[in-house]
Amino acid sequence: MDIADKRTLIQHRFSTARDELDAAQVLIDAGKYRKAISSAYYAVFHIASAVLLWHDHERVKHSGVESEFNLLLVKSGRIEAEYGRIYMKARRERERSDYDILAAPPTAPEAQASLNDAQRFAERMERYLREAGALP
Repeated sequence: MDIADKRTLIQHRFSTARDELDAAQVLIDAGKYRKAISSAYYAVFHIASAVLLWHDHERVKHSGVESEFNLLLVKSGRIEAEYGRIYMKARRERERSDYDILAAPPTAPEAQASLNDAQRFAERMERYLREAGALP
């Protein structure tokens, strides 16, 4: 894939992530906390996938994106460890809220914390990609 195509795909993933962040806020406002947590996670997933793409690493599985993100970016010191923890927590919370029907329903503060973390993740990865020349 040439650099222009890669940049276009990265911008598309960021646009998708922004839509997920917006949706998460709408869902929180509507009291749909499970779905808000899921949307916040998908924002993180799309952004992490964009960052990996910049480094020519693509993964299909959610566990693969998380693992590769931590290996390539966190363990190498390119990205602070807190962002690896945000990814891991977002994925764990999304899986609990999507699949664990016996889990206590998430609360408004929990959903808002998930969204806040996802927004922080998005801001940091956007800064990283701008500094790397992947985004204008």
